[in-house]
Amino acid sequence: MPAFSGCDVAIVGGGASGTLLAVNLLRSARAPFRVVIVERSGLLGRGLAYSTRSPRHLLNVPAARMGALPEDAEHFLRWLRKTWPDTAPGDFVPRDRYGLYLESLLRDVAARAPAGVQLETVPAEVVSVQEEGGRVRLALASGGWVEARAAVLAVGNAVPADLRVPDGGLYASERYHRSPWASWALRDVGPRDSVLLIGTGLTMVDTVLSLEEQGHQGVMHALSRHGLLPHVHRAGALERSMAYSSPGIRDVLRALRQEVMRECEEAVGADGHLHPIPVRIRAVLRIMRQEVKRATDAGADWRAVVDALRPATVPLWHRLTPGERRRFLRHLRSHWEVHRHRMAPAIGETVERLRREGRLVLHAGRVRSFRLEDSGVEVRLRPRGREAEEVLHVQHVVNCTGPEGAITRAHPLLQEMVAAGRVCPDVLGMGLATDAHGALMDLSGHASGLLFTLGPPRRGELWETTAVPEIRVQARALAEHLLQRLGTAPVTRVPMVHTGLPLDR
Repeated sequence: MPAFSGCDVAIVGGGASGTLLAVNLLRSARAPFRVVIVERSGLLGRGLAYSTRSPRHLLNVPAARMGALPEDAEHFLRWLRKTWPDTAPGDFVPRDRYGLYLESLLRDVAARAPAGVQLETVPAEVVSVQEEGGRVRLALASGGWVEARAAVLAVGNAVPADLRVPDGGLYASERYHRSPWASWALRDVGPRDSVLLIGTGLTMVDTVLSLEEQGHQGVMHALSRHGLLPHVHRAGALERSMAYSSPGIRDVLRALRQEVMRECEEAVGADGHLHPIPVRIRAVLRIMRQEVKRATDAGADWRAVVDALRPATVPLWHRLTPGERRRFLRHLRSHWEVHRHRMAPAIGETVERLRREGRLVLHAGRVRSFRLEDSGVEVRLRPRGREAEEVLHVQHVVNCTGPEGAITRAHPLLQEMVAAGRVCPDVLGMGLATDAHGALMDLSGHASGLLFTLGPPRRGELWETTAVPEIRVQARALAEHLLQRLGTAPVTRVPMVHTGLPLDR
């Protein structure tokens, strides 16, 4: 493959994060400007989340809130209604439609970009990143390279990590399925086989739906440390949230946000300078509980409080010390996840039915070891709150723990960059250290002027950075920063023209 030169911004990864960034660059750039997306699958807008083809895998956010443009939350809903006119604002639609939407949006924006503003897709895998002479060179597995004035690592989520327990040969066998998102992952599971699903979050729920879709009738055991299932969105959640946002409760909500987002109080430190007084998780919990009671009195419930807190989550995270963040991750993360990332009502009904039928059994505990048997897998586990171990016999084990917690361990490219000292993990080891704009930090703590990231790699720095409502804001801000840094100020945005599958604003 030949070298690609003259590129202004190279985006490594064409999933939701990379696609949203490219959309914002193409909408705002002045010519001449060239964007290259390097995506090994050749597919744009999909990634892990939206590559599914199952109609049972639904978005866990109502359609009216999933627009790709920060200023137009209903953009996706209007696009849907061109093909599915009966779509309601509160509908939870199949995830593959969102992948089609992102792909269509990028195609439409590229076609309507000013003359000289170009998009090119390179179907290849990036194996190394070098900074040379004020430019970035991306080496490709095919032997070529892409050269750019700036590069953005939009690598998305990583596949799950193997449990660090004795596996007795399980991990090298066909009875273990490390990533349930692969199209072939569950094809060897027989209709009557018993299955252990490690994890009880949304990845587990997707796996349960996939197994049932392929005719599985056996027992599915789901295990996690707390044994918590994601909560379910209430039917009519959009309408109910209005009660919480009514004038009577708005002042209370504003007080909550001011408590969380207000300017830090300051105290004089030993060095004689003013320093912010950090927030403690215990205080935040107290505020949340008080606000849930107020929301309930207003006719809403805790879901409205969790959703209303989203704009304050990142400022709140920044005010937590690393020790308080670790305390949250150790003690409260599971509870936050099941309240924050909820199931669509229809999926919740399916999960509850399977539990009533005895086909889905929840376990709270830890896996201690695996051992292959002639007929399956012996799983030794310790139930939560008990010392004695129990033994479970299943035919298959599926890793549903979700994306690898330490993203740098899961991506070979990031491993190589960390080993070379060009980037470094964040203080929690969850993602990559960045500055406020998403510029990657090296081991010396210096922000790169050439390398950036957005989305899941910033989780340790921002916490809430994996869902579209957060990523679309990041993509807009990073695009504007890059355009200013590269010397091409954003142009005035104009409405998109109606053609084909319209993406009108």
